Amino acid sequence: MRPSDYGPFPYSPIVDRPRLRWPNDARVALWICPNVEFFSLSDAIPVAGGGNGVPAPDVPAWSVRDYGNRIGIFRLMDVLDSHKIRATVALNANLCTQHPKIITEGLARGWEFMGHGETNSRRLNTVPPEEEQGIIHRAFAKIEAATGVRPKGWLSSALQETWQTLDYLAAEGCEYVCDWTNDDQPVVMELEQGRHLVSLPYSYEVND
Repeated sequence: MRPSDYGPFPYSPIVDRPRLRWPNDARVALWICPNVEFFSLSDAIPVAGGGNGVPAPDVPAWSVRDYGNRIGIFRLMDVLDSHKIRATVALNANLCTQHPKIITEGLARGWEFMGHGETNSRRLNTVPPEEEQGIIHRAFAKIEAATGVRPKGWLSSALQETWQTLDYLAAEGCEYVCDWTNDDQPVVMELEQGRHLVSLPYSYEVND
């Protein structure tokens, strides 16, 4: 995506659009998207990600996140099971090797896994430019190896991108991205070389 004053899609006021119809004339589309993330105790957790702005080990901030992987995710699975709800996990790839039990339980439920970076301790817009493409590539490869399915979607750590992110995602076979929270409906994004991605609405207001 080239630097520009507006996003990679035309401005589209919702009052000018045709009515969006869901299958079977459903009135609401509900998408459950738990963020399942591993944080290394040896990395500082960004303040914007709930850290305390202290050097590693940030024990209180880390412990809350580890509690989610020990306890919270399995309670969440029970609740979703009771309502027969299938989730799409925003998965940071380092969790695949650190907590494979979570992957196994998600696969048993038919959950979808989308890419969510390697670690949420590093945002794509804070790494050297030459590292970004490698992070995206490794994240897709690790998740595919752990789940048997290549992810079709992506949510960046802290929803942060660079001007190159969308093109790197498209090159990896990604079909949708959830970083852009400026609409209530899916929007087609126009990229370089005739590529397209779908911007899928992500409820940032009720995130975390």
